[in-house]
Amino acid sequence: MWRKLPQHNASESLAEYRRSPSLRGRFVAVGIVTITFIAVLAMKLVFDYSQRLADISYDRLLRSALLQMDENLGQEAGEITIDIPWSAFATLAQASDDRVFYKVESSSQGFVTGYFDLDATPSLPVEQGVIQFFDRQYSGETLRFAWLERYLTEPDASGTVRIVLAHTRLSREEMAGSVTQRAVELILLVSLVSIVLLLIGSHLILRPLHRIEQVLEERTPGDLTPLTLKTPRETYHLKVVINDFMKRLQTNLEELENYTGNAAHQLRTPIASLKALAENARDIGKPEEQRQALEKIIAQCEALSDTVSFLLNQAVISHRLQSKAMGLIDLIQPIQESCRAQALTAYRKGVILSFDVEVEEAIVVGDTIAIEQMMQNLIENAVRYSMLDTSEQSKEVTVRVTPLPQVYRVEVIDHGVGISDADKQRVFERFYRGRYDIAGSGVGLSLVKDIAKHHNADVVLLDTDPHGTTVVVDFPAYQFSGDQ
Repeated sequence: MWRKLPQHNASESLAEYRRSPSLRGRFVAVGIVTITFIAVLAMKLVFDYSQRLADISYDRLLRSALLQMDENLGQEAGEITIDIPWSAFATLAQASDDRVFYKVESSSQGFVTGYFDLDATPSLPVEQGVIQFFDRQYSGETLRFAWLERYLTEPDASGTVRIVLAHTRLSREEMAGSVTQRAVELILLVSLVSIVLLLIGSHLILRPLHRIEQVLEERTPGDLTPLTLKTPRETYHLKVVINDFMKRLQTNLEELENYTGNAAHQLRTPIASLKALAENARDIGKPEEQRQALEKIIAQCEALSDTVSFLLNQAVISHRLQSKAMGLIDLIQPIQESCRAQALTAYRKGVILSFDVEVEEAIVVGDTIAIEQMMQNLIENAVRYSMLDTSEQSKEVTVRVTPLPQVYRVEVIDHGVGISDADKQRVFERFYRGRYDIAGSGVGLSLVKDIAKHHNADVVLLDTDPHGTTVVVDFPAYQFSGDQ
């Protein structure tokens, strides 16, 4: 059935459509091959059966004639005599086109009557008194033989007598051909009807697929709602897969929309501020004030660069979470790399970053790059809040990994000003910032929550004693089976 093709690259789509194998064509081809095979097999069985049926029917005539000849077998003056009754040949005369040959001989007298050269012995073991049937060539044609050998029962006779009766196969072949022809005609008729029903059935069977195709074609480009039409059991999983694909596509579109909103939100303000600072610097006449304005522009450019870098990292991580499959990783490795990457920066800001691990290996199902980005965001936040502490004590951020039953607990502990209980409920929201006197974008912790959710990890904010914040992330530990 012809289907409407998309207008974009119509010629290429049409060529690909014509080259694509047809599911209906395959179904019909396999059905026709199967029907043909069954028909040929049925014809062979019918042919064999018709041959056996013809032999059984005409063998009864041969048996009747042979028994009549045997009943008229006698002995006179020590010699075997036979009076062949007319009724014996009358029985065989029902097959008008066939000829009859016979021979009678005894073990003591030899040839008695009939065709002298009609010599046929069954290939099977001879059984006295039992009529045996077989085919044999005689006089250039195939004959059907009835063979009987028995002991003489007359008082003054001894030895055996053998009666051989042969019949041509013309009537047998005619009967078998007639039966075969009628059966073949019936088989061909049934085969043709089956093929027609197969063509109609293939269309009906594939109709649910055409319905799904039609429903999808009639949708608007932005309609990604699940398919709700009723389908047979065989196409149910196809519908589920399509719905799952549209759900994932909807999620990707929402992620793209969120990322676009993030970029617009994060870049609009610093660019406007940068423009305003540049205009002020242009209008300032004093060198000292102009230098201070230029330093503000440089600082704003650095902040803008950090924002762009963060947005790019967020895009990479979001794409990675959607496209890359997670595998078995050592949780210690990405956490350790994050600590190394942030250690020097923290030290320059007067914060000591330490890494405390109580296990040599922590195997989880996850993505190394995503976890590393999550830990960098948490460490950056911890360092930023630690710098607000005005006490003279040394500022320290500790990253700790602790094994617990069925989970590995990762803690990022700072001793800064802490987070209020009200802000703890909202800091994971996108763009929310509890304090605007601290540099930040407001999306770092939201990305942390997304990464943790993707890894089935729980994130909790706790207070550090005596002050500060502890971020706790519990990663499910990979459970090794007994044969691993």
